[in-house]
Amino acid sequence: MIKSGLTNVVVEANLGNYTQGRKGHKVCKITIHHMAGVLSAEQCGRIFQAAGRQASSNYGIGNDGRIGCYVGEENRAWTSSNSENDCQAITIEVSNSSTGGEWPVSAAAWNSLVNLCVDICKRYNFRLTYDGTKNGSLTRHNMFASTSCPGKYLQDRFPQLVKEVNAKLDGNTTPAAPTQTTQTTQNTSNSYLVKVTTDALNIRSGAGTNNSIVGCIRDKGTYTIVETQGNWGKLKSGAGWICLDYTQKVGSTNTVTPAASISFSKGQKVTLKTSASKYCTGQTIPSYIKGKTYTIMQVGSGNTHPDGVLLQEIMSWVYKSDVQ
Repeated sequence: MIKSGLTNVVVEANLGNYTQGRKGHKVCKITIHHMAGVLSAEQCGRIFQAAGRQASSNYGIGNDGRIGCYVGEENRAWTSSNSENDCQAITIEVSNSSTGGEWPVSAAAWNSLVNLCVDICKRYNFRLTYDGTKNGSLTRHNMFASTSCPGKYLQDRFPQLVKEVNAKLDGNTTPAAPTQTTQTTQNTSNSYLVKVTTDALNIRSGAGTNNSIVGCIRDKGTYTIVETQGNWGKLKSGAGWICLDYTQKVGSTNTVTPAASISFSKGQKVTLKTSASKYCTGQTIPSYIKGKTYTIMQVGSGNTHPDGVLLQEIMSWVYKSDVQ
């Protein structure tokens, strides 16, 4: 199965719900759908495991931003009610954050969608274009069938998706949330380190669940907290606040240096340590991959493996602590 290095979980679709191969077509499009429900990556994948469903997608993004792969990129998923489009497109189902109305999606799901599109465009060497017709490289389900999919919320933001994806392809990044320049300079003398203990921990714009989600930590990494309010901690990176109930304090910044603080850059040559055990996606690293030199293609940030680097030769995310 060919899949993105951003994949968090694989839930293979039933063989009767997709076509093996792409009938000679090359991947040059991305088609976005919505799940019409609040689902996890696993829940969406299980729908396509049912025999006789006659539907599938290459990927699905859960409400928490986790990415599932259901049909390998080398195969045509049955997603858009159009064989020609599906043979050329990698199709992505996106969970909604609530049902009905405009069918909105969470910030975590949106950020993962942007990053997955960037990854696909890089690997298949195309940019996103959208003119509201099936001629663009970004297409919609309702271009080919009488359906409201992908919902008003996502459809209205297709131009924004194109802008964000192409900006990242050009090497430009936009912060997940504006930096609060009016705040008093942080006193880091009492800062401390915490290790995330849950698979997905939302980053919020402020302390408390009433604030908007601006990112998600999914690597169970170690992070520096510079300010606390109750059971909430502010990240030194400026990305936002996390709930400390899902972390474990591991020491002060004077005693431990987190891997995320080590400087890495795109194009840098690094060696994957022989002690490395798992990719950032949780899959086991095979022994023949270790001990070799690789080129950093991307440095993690925000909710995209912030404690990892993407290695170009193997197209996989590994922890910064596992390279030297």
